[in-house]
Amino acid sequence: MKQTRKTMMFSLGFIATLMISFAGMGMQNAVAVQVDQDNTITLGGLFPLTGTLAGGGVERDAAARMAVKAINADDTLLAGKTLELLVRDTGTDPATGVQVAGDVISLGAVGLIGAASSGVSSAIAQGPAKTSKVPQISYSSTSPSLSDKTEHPYFLRVVPPDSVQGVALANIVNEFGWDNVATLASSDDYGLGGIGVFETSATELGITVATAQRFAQGATDVKTQLQAIADSGAKVIVLNVIVGDAQTVFAQAADVGLTAAEGYVWVGTDGPTQGAVFESDAAIKANMQGMIGTAPNRGSGAAFDAFLDLWETCYGEDNSTYAGCGDRTPNTYATFAYDAVYTFAKAIDAMITAGTDYTDGDLLLAKLYETDFTGATGPIGFNTDGDREGVYDILNLQGDTFVTVGSWDKTNGRQLTGTIYWDGTAATAVPADSAGLPGFGAFLAILSLMVAVPIVSRRR
Repeated sequence: MKQTRKTMMFSLGFIATLMISFAGMGMQNAVAVQVDQDNTITLGGLFPLTGTLAGGGVERDAAARMAVKAINADDTLLAGKTLELLVRDTGTDPATGVQVAGDVISLGAVGLIGAASSGVSSAIAQGPAKTSKVPQISYSSTSPSLSDKTEHPYFLRVVPPDSVQGVALANIVNEFGWDNVATLASSDDYGLGGIGVFETSATELGITVATAQRFAQGATDVKTQLQAIADSGAKVIVLNVIVGDAQTVFAQAADVGLTAAEGYVWVGTDGPTQGAVFESDAAIKANMQGMIGTAPNRGSGAAFDAFLDLWETCYGEDNSTYAGCGDRTPNTYATFAYDAVYTFAKAIDAMITAGTDYTDGDLLLAKLYETDFTGATGPIGFNTDGDREGVYDILNLQGDTFVTVGSWDKTNGRQLTGTIYWDGTAATAVPADSAGLPGFGAFLAILSLMVAVPIVSRRR
């Protein structure tokens, strides 16, 4: 019965599109127009298909479109209505993001999926989303500033904010016994927000920040900052940048001698701990070996396995339709993009059932805050800031892959479940944080390695 309705809807939509085209509209608007307000629910999909985040952006877009396909195939959702996603490229640029968000809103989008980078999400949240009262759910924007509901009233995210990740990293550094570090970050919303939380938390734990270096996002030469770190004497470097900037950092790190081979440890946030940083450059991969860091736990359980099944089989298509599919290792934030679409679908479905107007942005926002379900990334719900509580994987670059070696959450702290290869190739002692010896925490870690017993284990 549902398939019949959708066939009729497609026919009506095709006729309506032809009529509009003949009336003189441009082809782009003719294809994207919402042809049936009552039976088609439109969302805008804002992804970095070009620019510094394009490597992961195309996979997040693919995952979101898979979610739309799955939702439309589910007779229990949306009461026979069809969900459509109008995808636009933000170019990882705030001005472009504002423009394309305004475009999809003008075409009837009742909600926005995205953006990726915090700077782009903030510009959209303070611009067209706020002005038009259209709820926005990001799948990877983590800057703490986005929790400010005065500036970003219609913004939510299915990823935890860096106000949590910064605390996690400081505690992880502390538990390795390191008390002298250097920091390096870009001077945009994402870079400053996360590294600021880390530095504050680290100081509270008695960790000295020997030097705090910054550079403009998109800079092509960061050797001055890298040299300042080398001169500081710190051997542990905490990095908070997006993928493109991480490529610049590691392309130049060896020139200053800041690699594991020289006794340095790189500790990264979710930005640089992605395969997209080195997937097309062997030299960058070599310079990153042994790096550890954190990333939001991208999923577990039946819903996560179901998503991986779709991804591995390309949902019956191929990777020309869904970029990057065909394996079980999608981009870190692909599952979050998938869940962002489902979050809107769950909220809108509840409103349809209750006879509530889901095109009213304030009503839809209120229902999103009430949404509570288990998605591919685990339990999904929002606090009063539109944020989600976080569980982080602890990752270690071993050869070609970031391997999960533990986890961190507020309740249990750091839990190591695997072996860390500090040089990327073999188990070795925890490196010192300066020219001296490791601290007492590092001694315990070394002892645990020698007796082959994890410090704390957890069931995964």
